[in-house]
Amino acid sequence: MINLLVAESKRFWYRRITLYFPGVVAILILAGTIIAYLVITTSETTDVDFVSDIAGGSAAPSALGPMATLLPIMGMVIGASFIGADIRSGMLEQLLTWEPRRMRLFAARLMSAAWGTGVIAIVIAVWEVAALYGLAATAGTTGGATTEVWVAIAANVLRSAAITGLFSALGISITLLLNNSVGAIVGFLSYWFVIENIVLSLFLPKVSAYLPVGNASAFGTGQPIQRFEGNVFTMATGEPVIVEVHDYRMAGLLALGYVAAACVGAAIVFRQRDIG
Repeated sequence: MINLLVAESKRFWYRRITLYFPGVVAILILAGTIIAYLVITTSETTDVDFVSDIAGGSAAPSALGPMATLLPIMGMVIGASFIGADIRSGMLEQLLTWEPRRMRLFAARLMSAAWGTGVIAIVIAVWEVAALYGLAATAGTTGGATTEVWVAIAANVLRSAAITGLFSALGISITLLLNNSVGAIVGFLSYWFVIENIVLSLFLPKVSAYLPVGNASAFGTGQPIQRFEGNVFTMATGEPVIVEVHDYRMAGLLALGYVAAACVGAAIVFRQRDIG
């Protein structure tokens, strides 16, 4: 099993999307930081305070808030592409001939993608924190960045890495269930953007509080899941009431449950799939 895991890990790191996708994200972070620096230094914009504006104080860092959603999505895409390459090339049919070790192969693929995307998530998150710290140091202040703040940031980074690894396993599982990586990626992104973010969030907020991406993001940021009381019609006619549904720990367990269910379904399909 160890040799199989090593082999799958090497295959993971040799893929171009494994390096190119995070590389593009890192470049965009740097470009955004440079643009923010130019805007701040050439206008009357208030100086940046690392603790209050970027780190969010000592409770829950806000700098990585968007990353807590984008990193799991990135993990899902990389995971789907990882197994999708075998489907497109026809190599999956050869893997299926390895009857006695199908489950070990499936587990090795999941673990190699999970730890690999987790490492990538840590690197990107640290890169973002470093860029924003540099922005604050040159165009504002980093005063007040206590040990408590850095511990909160580190916890945020590690939680985001964990959920990114889980979502890479989700990408592999959905791809195996659909037998198509493009369909898995497009379908999942469409679901996240349209169904979860718009339709259910506006019209069925009670349901939206238990959906995978929102809970994954909440776990990454360490923030509780909140929702509006009522729906889009009640929000339009009065002052919306925001209620807390559950904390970030329960959000993480819900996200884990979704991934585990997808992995079990994919394992069954992979085990029973006909070679022909």
